Amino acid sequence: MRKILWLLSGLLFCASQLQAQSRTITGKVTDESGNPIPNVSITLKNTSFGSTSKQDGTYSLTIPDNARTLVMSSVGMITQEFTIGSGSTLDAVLKSQTGNLSEVVVVAYGTQKKKELTGVVATVKAPDIESKPFSSVDKILQGQVAGLQSIAGSGQPGANQTILIRGMSSITASNAPLWVIDGVIINTGDVSRLATTANLLSTLNPNDIESISVLKDAAAGSLYGSRASNGVIIVTTKKGRAGKTRFRFDTEIGQNDVAYVNDKYKPLNAEQYFQITEEGLVNSGRTPAQVASTMAGLGFNNGNDFNWYDAIIQKGKQQQYNISAEGGNDKTTFYISGGYFMQEGSTINSKLDRTSASARISHKATDKLTLSFNINGGFVNQRAPLAGGSFGNPVLAGYFLLPSWSAYNADGTYNLTASRLGNLHNVVALTEMDKRFLKEIGMRSNAFAEYKILENLKFKTSVSGDFNVLEEDQYNNPLHGDGAPTAGRSFSYYTRHFNWLWTNTLDYQQKLSKTKDVTLNVQVGYESQKSNGYQNSVQSQLFPTNLSMTMPAIGASPITASATLADYSFLSQFSTANINYEDKYVLSGSFRRDGSSRFGANNKFGNFWSIGASWNADKEAFIEDLNIFSQLKLRTSYGVNGNAGIGNYDWYKLYGYGFNYNQTPGSAPSNVGDSNLTWELNKPFNVGIDVGVLQNRIQLTVDYYVRKTEDLLLDVPLSLTSGFSRATRNVGSMENKGVEITIHAVPVKLKDFEWGVDFNYATNKNKITSLPGGNDIITGSFILRQGSSIQSFYLREYAGVDAANGDPLWYTDATHETTTNNYSAALRSIVGTSLPKYFGSLTNTFRYKGFTLDAQLYYNFGNYIQDQWGGYYMGAGFGGTYNKAARIFDRWTKAGDNTDVPKYIYGGNKNFNSGSTFYLNKGDFIRLRNIQLGYTVPTRIASMAKLGSAFVYVRGTNLFTWVKDDNLSFDPEQGSNSQSNLNVFIPKTITVGLSLGF
Repeated sequence: MRKILWLLSGLLFCASQLQAQSRTITGKVTDESGNPIPNVSITLKNTSFGSTSKQDGTYSLTIPDNARTLVMSSVGMITQEFTIGSGSTLDAVLKSQTGNLSEVVVVAYGTQKKKELTGVVATVKAPDIESKPFSSVDKILQGQVAGLQSIAGSGQPGANQTILIRGMSSITASNAPLWVIDGVIINTGDVSRLATTANLLSTLNPNDIESISVLKDAAAGSLYGSRASNGVIIVTTKKGRAGKTRFRFDTEIGQNDVAYVNDKYKPLNAEQYFQITEEGLVNSGRTPAQVASTMAGLGFNNGNDFNWYDAIIQKGKQQQYNISAEGGNDKTTFYISGGYFMQEGSTINSKLDRTSASARISHKATDKLTLSFNINGGFVNQRAPLAGGSFGNPVLAGYFLLPSWSAYNADGTYNLTASRLGNLHNVVALTEMDKRFLKEIGMRSNAFAEYKILENLKFKTSVSGDFNVLEEDQYNNPLHGDGAPTAGRSFSYYTRHFNWLWTNTLDYQQKLSKTKDVTLNVQVGYESQKSNGYQNSVQSQLFPTNLSMTMPAIGASPITASATLADYSFLSQFSTANINYEDKYVLSGSFRRDGSSRFGANNKFGNFWSIGASWNADKEAFIEDLNIFSQLKLRTSYGVNGNAGIGNYDWYKLYGYGFNYNQTPGSAPSNVGDSNLTWELNKPFNVGIDVGVLQNRIQLTVDYYVRKTEDLLLDVPLSLTSGFSRATRNVGSMENKGVEITIHAVPVKLKDFEWGVDFNYATNKNKITSLPGGNDIITGSFILRQGSSIQSFYLREYAGVDAANGDPLWYTDATHETTTNNYSAALRSIVGTSLPKYFGSLTNTFRYKGFTLDAQLYYNFGNYIQDQWGGYYMGAGFGGTYNKAARIFDRWTKAGDNTDVPKYIYGGNKNFNSGSTFYLNKGDFIRLRNIQLGYTVPTRIASMAKLGSAFVYVRGTNLFTWVKDDNLSFDPEQGSNSQSNLNVFIPKTITVGLSLGF
């Protein structure tokens, strides 16, 4: 009994000592305006003790009595250390990273402090990326970065998006930037073969992204060498932070509708159509009997007035759900997430859903060795309708099909009779009867080990993979539509791309002077990449009328059975260095030697380099004495990088098989080839200035650049007697020059209210400086001409209507003094470009207590848009069996009429339907890209539901669109070539969302 009493006494004594050796620290974390910051990671330095701040910024943490330092970090804020005093309260003020020179930004093969940058790097953070109603991250970038165009060509969910950084630098080769996700140089774009449009980036969940860095000049991007000419976009996904496990749940639901509608181009109803058709028949000289017969054949007075436009559009559903967990200690951190995204397009037969997941774990094995592994991927199921002139295109049907032909018979069954559909297709029926599906899997992973050899020397080896599989199934039924001529048909296409990358780098840092005010940073690296592509194609015809049997194996007549391979590889050595003197003067340089399988035997390798310099003038004593600038920095750079965006085998002289004759296999030359084919060279120059005043409440960045492209990879026309129409050669040159301006300002900053303004502006002028022999190259509506833009429209100039007789007129010469009604005699000339002169965005953010209002306007000016199909519904009677647009009633009817629409003649009026500037409109527009009203639920209310934070919001996307040209038929976003192609309409979206932290 005595021993037990002594043991209990000892335990009580030890417990009292432990209690005396620990204490609880409480406090509140705020920003510089006094606003509370939730979800701040708070850890005891060099330990696993940690906590997070609540929604009101308060926190509580039990620490050992001898603890001295707390480390606090949060997204968008600078990680800071705070000394623990003898008291029990520690309030902290975190500084924003915006404009701060201590901010670390992601750059090529690593990170760098902003004050050491000599290049142009724009950063987009997670709050500007998360929970947006877009199917891929490239769509989110619109308006976020000066000089970056994100252009939609279709409103189809999962559609490919055109990204241009500082203009177009190539004619034949790719103009797309290089995408790098967690160190993986990935395959991007549309690699589908049956789908109308697809996008490999749609398998990546934007909610898993921590930051995006856009590298725009030589100093920033040339370390990627042969593939950096069009800029580099580096995506960094989220990683865990030390502390207790934190969960986050986000959801958003809403509805899509058509963003832009011009009532002048609404299809006609039955009464209107037959009114204009009768007028056209009379104007064409037909007799009353012929008029009556033609009208009857078109369904006049059959009792139908079906609205095909309303039948093909839909108010699509939109929803997404995301959940994540993160945490860890000073040794190991983790982040895992899962998500679901679903979006229906603005037309029938248009939908995408994605299921995604990601995981990242980092472990500090020893004081010198760090290991990390991450993987993210998504499964996409997409259904996309046909586009352009395909009879199965719902948008074409909405404008072309006559209202006198209904989608349904009197008994409610589908109308499948071609003669009662104007020989077009009943797309309403085909939505059920045909199948067009794309299933896509995309996975990206990276594993690395980093070993600190010395305090200032570290080695990193990284193995990465990018894996994409596309399964495309198309079935056209035997009863109606595209499958009817072959009694049904079915396709099954399989596409696989596996891309792996092995990167090794050695980083060295050294102080070069006794006073340690000169720092040298050096990195050398070796990288190898291999991409393997595999395609399998199967097609069969002759199907039973049982519409449930849709796979190619059912077809009685096999048509296609083929498999092909497509590979490419790169081998690279690179190095970069910078010298920093007192954080005032920074000189940088990079060099990369790339080898690629895509180029000729005589030019497998190329050298690429850059130099850059910056001066942080605000560090100078004479500038500091002015007490004006919180930042003043001058930058400049120049270098050479390349473009390898061509076919994998363009340089080979190839024979191809499949040229069979009389059931005997045959082969023939399939590619001219060129053993001297080499890199397209881009030589960018940049000079810029960064200015901050009033403690960076006003920040200004201005850049001027000139990009000169030489040895263009150009498809040169050949004489058809050679057996080939073109060959890829290194000929020609081009230039892009422009100015970029970015402004961030906080005009009002009070305790409970803050108003922030972000503005960016970019201008770009493109010019072709040389072509083979100085000769023009005409392709459709465009022309390549020395001294002009790459995307120059080359059309006949419309001169209006002859008021005396209603004939269309065109100009015959550049003086615009003489006209003709003979289309063939009219002069073709350059009448504008598809590329804008300037574009950008204006964003206002208002914060009042728990409320936040954000509104972004996106603007685009100076380009033109061509309506490729306008001749059918505005062609003065051309295609009389198709429906027309409401604007057709502006036509000429009597002598003296002043109008730009000619006399309506059934069958057409003197080729007015052919391409001219009548079908070319100014593309100037301003769009309310995003508006969001949100409310942060007070902590006392959220805590009742055991929540750490709660945020609710309502958001509108593309809610309002202003266009300068009242006659613009379709949405002003029509891809980089600015030609409308009857694609799925760009949507506007209204959603409500909720974000919970616990």
